[in-house]
Amino acid sequence: MARSFETGVYLVRVLTDDRTNRLWVAAGSSPEDAVDLVLNAIPEGWSASPALEQLPPADIDGLNLKQGEVHEITRTIRMC
Repeated sequence: MARSFETGVYLVRVLTDDRTNRLWVAAGSSPEDAVDLVLNAIPEGWSASPALEQLPPADIDGLNLKQGEVHEITRTIRMC
């Protein structure tokens, strides 16, 4: 029996090599898939993990992302 994968939109937190946090959005089949998509888009040496935050459904609809698309949605978030 074939498994069907539904695309979801997930927020992914990225930590740069200078310890700056950035927030990305990715359309994947799971949060782990979204992290993998972002890891493929960011420079080597940066890390990515699922964000605790979630986008409201209206914002997700407005993004109109297709499976596999990733975008940075913030410039810089400094963590102290």
